[in-house]
Amino acid sequence: MSMQRTLTTCFLLAAVGTPGYAQSPNHAPLLTSSSHSFSVEAKLLAGFHDMPAGAKGELAITPSNVTFTSSKVTDRLRRRRISDVFVGDERVETGGVAGKVARIAIPFGGGAALGTITQEQVGVLTINYRDDHDGLRSAVFQLPKEDAVEIANEMEIDVVSHPPVIPPRVCKIHDASASLHVLPIQSIQGLVVAPEYQSLLYENLIELSVQDFHVDRLFPDGQQGAECANYTLTLIVENFSKGIALTRASTGPAGLFVGVTRLAVRVELRDANGRLLLGKEVKASRRGDRESLSAASAAAGEVAKAVKKADLWLDRARMN
Repeated sequence: MSMQRTLTTCFLLAAVGTPGYAQSPNHAPLLTSSSHSFSVEAKLLAGFHDMPAGAKGELAITPSNVTFTSSKVTDRLRRRRISDVFVGDERVETGGVAGKVARIAIPFGGGAALGTITQEQVGVLTINYRDDHDGLRSAVFQLPKEDAVEIANEMEIDVVSHPPVIPPRVCKIHDASASLHVLPIQSIQGLVVAPEYQSLLYENLIELSVQDFHVDRLFPDGQQGAECANYTLTLIVENFSKGIALTRASTGPAGLFVGVTRLAVRVELRDANGRLLLGKEVKASRRGDRESLSAASAAAGEVAKAVKKADLWLDRARMN
């Protein structure tokens, strides 16, 4: 064996033996069920009421509720408020920051090989729902894909049979402040966008503070009061490429150019009279050792920056 291969092998063995790199041992499926209830370990990516993103805990499905319990808090969503359920898949980094550092440190291409070990494929369960104020929201969870599929199949019955009803509302007087109504995300005809990316983009946008947009109030679509907002924000996905995280991680420097995740969104901001105030394309991409799903949060941040530059407070001052 050459010296190069010997060094690479040694680094790989050391990294795999380091805490955080050991592959999960084989064990029984995490999903437990009764006649109509399911329970599985999951990680929240976004959007479950006030539960912090990144929380890990137990996702439980009963005939009436979807409940997520972390180490500190329990919250639930009524199933009759769910409008859509989707299942996707993603490759995620299991070694954390240490994994990336180790891959950089391993010489002679060993870091690329380690990337194939420290990443794993997971399921992504997306639940679109209406909150207690009828606002459009999305809860996105990371869990074993077979469990996500089983849960989605069981919940699909409710989605088809009992779609949430949003009461019609008519605005009589528009809000005097700079209020922004975020419409559901669209895509150009013929473009297929993975539902988890679309929902994460919307959810990350809604969860930003009003200061990020320089507005006084931010309304998800359907929320009480949204019909009286002074401005509407429309997002149209014009380009989407999911990319392959494993390809990026396993090809070293070439991962900056292959397997790239791309998201391009057309941002249209209009006033209450339909006047176009902003029309701009924002882009986000994930290259190299970066998880693909984070492209959605990056795109949300770029959208907020574009709206903030439009300075709706200044527009309101001119109109008044």
